[in-house]
Amino acid sequence: MTFKKKVINTSIEAIQEAEKRAKKKISILNSAVAEAGKHIEVTYLKKFSEDFMNYTVDKILSENKGLKDLNLSTEKVLNLLEIDLNNLYELQVLFEENESKILFDKNGKPFYKIDKNDYTLFTKNEEENKKVDAIHKFIDAIEELEKHVHIYKGGITPLTSNLLRYDLRLMDWEINQEYFR
Repeated sequence: MTFKKKVINTSIEAIQEAEKRAKKKISILNSAVAEAGKHIEVTYLKKFSEDFMNYTVDKILSENKGLKDLNLSTEKVLNLLEIDLNNLYELQVLFEENESKILFDKNGKPFYKIDKNDYTLFTKNEEENKKVDAIHKFIDAIEELEKHVHIYKGGITPLTSNLLRYDLRLMDWEINQEYFR
């Protein structure tokens, strides 16, 4: 008989938080495009996302080749053109601090993909599988009994030595991960 891992617990809150961070990162990218758009046209969003500042400065310099021939520093060229990239720099810092991974579709549009397995705890051996099966049988028994009599689900936590609790916000059972470490 081969071992097949089973789900112990999935953190819905952690998945929602990861989605929130990823959406925020895309929002920052869109703000950076708008900020850079005051000075240039962003044609390659993926390349722009790798380094807002260098992409923007390179494009400004290539559009103003006459100033480049004067042997001026990049800062002096930006000053002559009265271009302030401080807001873009701040957006780049925020973008890089956000550790969410952003992908790009074939049209260059950004999107995110959250791997639920990163936020799921699985069993590691057959003994843990037996423990999870027993817990699920207990939950099924409670829910079957609840059809006939009211069950105070909050009382299950001390009854099971904190192994199992009922999350009233999510209206679902939660297995304590500490018993599987």
